[in-house]
Formats: sequence, C-alpha cells, structure tokens
Amino acid sequence: MDIYFLNFDQEEGNMKNHNKNFDRVMRLLKTQLKISNEIAGLENQCRSISGSIISNHLLRKNMSNLPHSERMNRVIKYIEDYIDENLDIQRLSKVACYSEFHFSRLFRSFTGESIYGFKKRLLLERSIKHLLYSDENMTEISFKCGYDNQSSFNKAFKKQFTYTPSEVRKQMILPVLNQKKTSKMRSNKMKPEILELKSKEIIYAREVGDYSTAAEKAWGRIMKFGYSNRLMSKEVESIGISHDSPEVTEVQHLRYDACLTLNTEISSEDNLQKGAIAGGTYGVFLHIGAYEKFQESYNFIFNEWLPKSQYTLRDAPPFELYLNRDPRRTKPENLRTKIFIPLN
Repeated sequence: MDIYFLNFDQEEGNMKNHNKNFDRVMRLLKTQLKISNEIAGLENQCRSISGSIISNHLLRKNMSNLPHSERMNRVIKYIEDYIDENLDIQRLSKVACYSEFHFSRLFRSFTGESIYGFKKRLLLERSIKHLLYSDENMTEISFKCGYDNQSSFNKAFKKQFTYTPSEVRKQMILPVLNQKKTSKMRSNKMKPEILELKSKEIIYAREVGDYSTAAEKAWGRIMKFGYSNRLMSKEVESIGISHDSPEVTEVQHLRYDACLTLNTEISSEDNLQKGAIAGGTYGVFLHIGAYEKFQESYNFIFNEWLPKSQYTLRDAPPFELYLNRDPRRTKPENLRTKIFIPLN
C-alpha cells in the first residue's frame, strides 16, 4: 500500500512539472508570435511610408516638369477655392512645387500682386456682394474678409473703393475703383427660369486682363484645341466665366475663363485646365443683343430682380452660355446668351 501511494505521488509531481514546462513553452511561443506580428506590422508601415515617399517624389517630379504658367495658375485656383483658410507661403509653394525662398517673388512677378494683396483684394471684392445682397452685419462681413475688427475693414475698404462699407449698404451703390461714381442701370424686363443643375465637367482656357481682349485670346486657344481634335459636336456647350467686376477690379487683374463642356485628356502643351461648373440652383436669364451690353442685364439682375426675389446669391461665379454656334457670323442684335446666376 505504501508503494502504491509513493508511485502516485511521483506521477503527480511529474505531471505538475510537465504542466509548468508546457506553460513556459506556450508563453515563449506567444512572445515569439507577438514579436513576429509586430515585425510584420513594422514591415507594412515601412512599405506604406516608402510608397508614400515615392508617390510624393514622383508627384513633385511631374509637377516640376509642368510649365511655369500652369503651376502658377494652379496656385491661383487653389487660393480661389480655399480663400477662407490660412494660406501661408509653405502651403502654396507646395501646390506650385517651388521652394518657399523663391515663391513670393515668383507669385508677384506672375500676378503683379503679393500673395497677401491678391487674397485681400478678392476678399474685399467679395464683401461688396455681402454688403448689397445679404443681411449679415458689418462685424460678420469684416471677419469674413479676414479683419479682426470693423475699423480695420472700413479703412481697407475705403482705400480700395473710395466709399465706406456703410455708404455702399445704405445707398445700395456699386462702388467704382478710386472714383465716386455709380454704374449706370437701365430698366429691363427679363424673367428668369429657376433651374436645378448638375455639376458639369469642363476644360477651360484662362486669360487675364481687359475682358474684350482676354475673352478673344481665351476663345482662340480653346476653340483651336476643340476643332483640331474634332471634339466640337452639337452637344458641346460654350461657357464664359467672368470672375471679376470691371467696376471693382483693376483691368489688369480681370480673370476670364473660356470653357467647353468636354471630358477629355489634355496635356501641358495645350495650356488648358480642367474644372467643373458647380451644380445647384440657378436663375437663368436670356440676354438678347451684343456681348458689350452684358452689364446692363447684370445690373437689372442684381439691383432690380434679386432684391425683390426670395433668393440670395451663392458663393459661386455666374456664367454665360453662348447659344449662337458662330457669334462671329451673327449680327450683334441677334446674339443670344443665357446668364446663369447661382442662388440659395
């Protein structure tokens, strides 16, 4: 009987040692597995970082091969799209793929303005629309223009346009650069059609300067591209976007885009850009007559129709859809153009 219990005790001790060894082995295996997983994770992170570095390098290399004008136009478009954000030199120089050291000088040489001056001008010009067509108070408009207080906004506004913001709002006048004049307004009885549009892909040629010459140059470039590549079907629409008011913006800074509703590949040699016409609600007005009389229609829309309507302006540029296939062979009085006004 004593021998039986002795053997049982020995077997029980051996079993305990076996279990301890098994647990030790399992802990070692788990540790090795954890290390292996961590190594695999690090390898994946390294691959991801390496891929990102290579992608960024290739992107910068491709950007650096683009013409100077295209790189700078991308920066201008970037400022227009993110004008309410803090746009420093570091951020903008990366968009153009230029060094920070040279970028300010390059930008001024290309636009004739400093980065700060360019952005400030666009914000001040936009403020006129808020003064005339919104219920926002002066403090809110000042903040939207990047000024910490109304006093600084008033000073900058008057320096740019002669009138004060309060005078523009109270008298409902459109200020003229450095002159105390108002734009002429003529009576018009256009009745708009309110439409919901989907976004339209476009290619466009941009020119800067007096609209009469800028438009001619832009259309010359983009029509040459369209016809030489046999893309001008009946479905293609011709759209013009005048980004600035000649009564507010100095002539040398006026921006005009000649657009075709095409979704096609373009190269840097074409000197064109891709974009989109924003979707949303639009008031559509039919202008009949010479293009030189567009301002009369815009005066009616902004100063007579809009204040009496239930709509407000949306922060997107109006655009013009040219209905005549060949305006050069059409008498001025027979020209027909649809003016699209973005609305809320």
